[in-house]
Amino acid sequence: MRIAILTIGDEICIGQIVNTNAAWIAEQCSRIGCAIVAHSTVGDDLPMILTEFDRLGTMSDAVLITGGLGPTHDDRTKTAFVEYFNDSLVLHEHTLQRLKGFFASRNRELTERNRGQALQPSKCEVLDNDTGTAPGMLMISDKPGQVGVFFVSMPGVPYEMKHLMERHVLPRLKALSKDSSITLHKTLLTTSIPESTLADMIGEPDVFLSSDSATNTLAFLPSSSGVRLRVSVKAENRYTAESEVERIETYLRSRVQRFIYGQEGETLAQSVAKKLIEQNATIAVAESCTGGMLGAALTEVRGSSAYFMGGMQVYSNQAKQDLLSVQLSTLTEHGAVSAECASELAQNVRQKLGTTYGISITGIAGPDGGTEAKPVGLVYISVATPQETRTHKFIFGVDRQVNRERAVATAFSLLLKVLM
Repeated sequence: MRIAILTIGDEICIGQIVNTNAAWIAEQCSRIGCAIVAHSTVGDDLPMILTEFDRLGTMSDAVLITGGLGPTHDDRTKTAFVEYFNDSLVLHEHTLQRLKGFFASRNRELTERNRGQALQPSKCEVLDNDTGTAPGMLMISDKPGQVGVFFVSMPGVPYEMKHLMERHVLPRLKALSKDSSITLHKTLLTTSIPESTLADMIGEPDVFLSSDSATNTLAFLPSSSGVRLRVSVKAENRYTAESEVERIETYLRSRVQRFIYGQEGETLAQSVAKKLIEQNATIAVAESCTGGMLGAALTEVRGSSAYFMGGMQVYSNQAKQDLLSVQLSTLTEHGAVSAECASELAQNVRQKLGTTYGISITGIAGPDGGTEAKPVGLVYISVATPQETRTHKFIFGVDRQVNRERAVATAFSLLLKVLM
């Protein structure tokens, strides 16, 4: 089933709000085997909205729309539905009663403006929104070139949109897609290996992607945390698609298993957490250039108190000496950004907090502070275990935020290697 996603709102067009709705909708639809054929974002402009209705409706089986359902003058999606489908607004009594109850439960008066949200196109199926005031709308097109195409409009507020998708839209799309071709995706997450090396180890795509029963592709998606391998399979039925995904995954794992740490939806921090819990191990962190990002990533995982004992942000040389007993001679002879300093930080934070492992990051994040001998992007990461301490040198780049993010991801990768 082909899905087009349309997001409406000036605030998205000008970059004031990041369009997370479209990404979430696409992910959920892909999980049930739908093919995403288009993403579009337009402002609160009625002619432009109508143009996109026409364009997207001719290339898809369903157009999923978010935004423009509020009670103010700049919310034009309902007007667009009425005009595009040659309809008129009528009072939807069930929605009116729900609105009355919604406002009464909050000790608020139902104003005429909000009452207007009970006016709905007469031909649409109203989708109850139990989390807000604007219901969704579902219309089935009878226009030439798009007969039977579903147009679904949902609020732009993310939690309201997700409620309508999960309650009304996804079950219907899943049922409708049973008798159509299906596209499945599976993403394997790798770390500590460059994209080009990964491709060389996997080999030529034709060797393992060719199939008489499905159309298969493999995409390499690099990021600061590693390379994602996304397998995509299009087949005539779910059984064939799932079989092909399993076959290709088995091949990939036979070639690069030692670099795979998880699947889509799993983070490096979650993989590390899983291993620490399995081994009944604990960890402490010492951070300089990342300023607490590593500790924050660890505590984003639910239940982190079972393995994360604490961390120290030792940004200045004085803090490194006072809080983690880095020797003055180390700082004088080698500097704060050095293998020697990183090693002492990891060892000492492990000892002070009594943990199985200690990990440290020290570097020059930039954009200033670099020299010819120690350029911006130079980072040392050290992992201390009960048996040894290993320190690694990296030169990431010139962008401060990217350097910090890559340092955290690399620290997790190094720790994961030790745990595996």
